[in-house]
Amino acid sequence: MSTSTSVVTEEQKPDLEQIEIWKCKGTECKAWVRKEFVTEDVPTCPLCKGQMVRSYKHVPVTTKKGNKKFLVGKKRF
Repeated sequence: MSTSTSVVTEEQKPDLEQIEIWKCKGTECKAWVRKEFVTEDVPTCPLCKGQMVRSYKHVPVTTKKGNKKFLVGKKRF
């Protein structure tokens, strides 16, 4: 009788951050918008024009890639 040990490894999950969002109140609509991109006090859904409610969502943390140069004419900024 031979026993083998199996190593269970967890998949690497990305780091998550909690952000404030506005999400559509409609049950069929899955639209949501980050709070910082909303200009109205109470926005309407961009897809179905329904009412939106404030909520939270967990999204992967993104890292800002720096040192990008923008090419304008022949000058780099």
